[in-house]
Amino acid sequence: MLTTLLLATSISMPHPPATAHAMAPSLCSTDRGVWATWLEPAAAHATATSDDVWRLRISRCDGAAWAPPRTITQRRDFFVNWADTPQIAVAGNGALVATWLQKSGPDTYAYDIGVARSTDDGQTWTMLGTLNDDRTQTEHGFVSMVPEGDGVRAVWLDGRGMSAGGHDDHGHGGGDMTLRTALITDAVGPSTRLDDRTCECCPTTMARTRTGVVAAYRDRSVDERRDIAVVRLGEDGWTAPADPWPDNWEINGCPVNGPAADADGLRVAVAWFTGGPRPGVRIMTSEDGGVTFDEPITFAGDEALGRVDVAWPAGGDPIVVWLSEGPADDTTHTLTMGTLQSGGDAPVNVAAVEAGRRSGYPRIAALPDRRCLIVWTARDRQKGLNARLTAMAAD
Repeated sequence: MLTTLLLATSISMPHPPATAHAMAPSLCSTDRGVWATWLEPAAAHATATSDDVWRLRISRCDGAAWAPPRTITQRRDFFVNWADTPQIAVAGNGALVATWLQKSGPDTYAYDIGVARSTDDGQTWTMLGTLNDDRTQTEHGFVSMVPEGDGVRAVWLDGRGMSAGGHDDHGHGGGDMTLRTALITDAVGPSTRLDDRTCECCPTTMARTRTGVVAAYRDRSVDERRDIAVVRLGEDGWTAPADPWPDNWEINGCPVNGPAADADGLRVAVAWFTGGPRPGVRIMTSEDGGVTFDEPITFAGDEALGRVDVAWPAGGDPIVVWLSEGPADDTTHTLTMGTLQSGGDAPVNVAAVEAGRRSGYPRIAALPDRRCLIVWTARDRQKGLNARLTAMAAD
C-alpha cells in the first residue's frame, strides 16, 4: 500500500493503489504529474515469494489523487529484486516505455530486460522483446531511461561477458560488467558499449538537460576503487567516462549503492553514497549540462546507509532522499531527506522503514508545482508501499 502526505502543510492524501506486499517502486516526472510503477503479487497471499506470479502495475499521481492502476504485464518469470527495479519513462511523442527483469535460464543471475510500450496512456501495452541484444544467460539490469526525440534513451548494466555466477563472482574470473545504451522507439535499437568495466550491481541513473543526456553509475577500477563516473551524450556523441570528484572508495565487492541524478534546464544534480575515506551521502551540481561539476556537499556521515535518490523541481533546489541508521534495536532504518539549499545541515526524518534489503530503494520525483512525491516500501509488508509529498523545494 502507498500513503501520501504534504509535509509543509500536513495535508494527507489517499493511499496509492498498490496491494499488500507491493515492492520495487519507480517514478517518472511529467508535466501531467508523476507516473509510478511497482511490482505486486497477482494473487493475495499471507506471504509473497519470487516464485509467485507477479504483475507490473502503473498509476499516475497529479498531486491530489491517484489514477486507477493498470497492469503492464503479468508473469511468473519476473526476476523480483529489492534493488534492481522496473523502470518507466515517457518518450518525446508521449508514448510510455516500461522495462523489467525476466529470467532467461536456471541460474540465479540469468535474466534479460523486458521492454513494453504504450501509446494510449498506459491502457494497453505492446511487448517489444528485450533491451539487451545478446542471448547469453547472464545478468542484465539496473536500467535508467530519459526521453530522446520520439523515443527513450536507456542505459543499463550488461553482463554478457560474465559468467552466470554474476554478483557472487564479483566479476573475478568471469569477465566484467559493462555499461551499454540503446534507443527505444517502436522497436529496440542496437546497443552500444559505453564503459568496459563497472561495478556489478549498483543502480545507474540518467538526466536530460537542455543540451543532452547525462548518465552516472558506479565504476570499477583495476585496484577496486568504486567511485561515481559520468558520461554525456551530446551533438558529438558519447563522451569517455569521467570521474569528476573521486571518493577513492576501495571495496572488494559491489556495495549495491548507486547514484541518482536529475536536471532543471542546464543544471544537473548527481547524488550518491560513499563508504570511502569521507563516508556519507554526497551531492555535486553542474551549471553547464554536466560538462563540469562543483565540489560535492556531504549531507550525512557515518549514520548514512545510502540508497539515494534526487529530484530537482523546476526553479527550485534539489531534494535528496536516503536511508540512515535507525534506533538501537536495529529493526528499522530512517528515511531521511535534505535539500541543497540547506547545505546538508538540516536533514528531515520522513519515516521509519524496515531494516535490511526488504525496504528497497526510496524514490522521489518532482511534480509540476514544485512539490515532490516520495515513494518507499512500507515497514509493514501487508501495506505494500508508502508515499508522501513534500514542498521543501518551495521558495
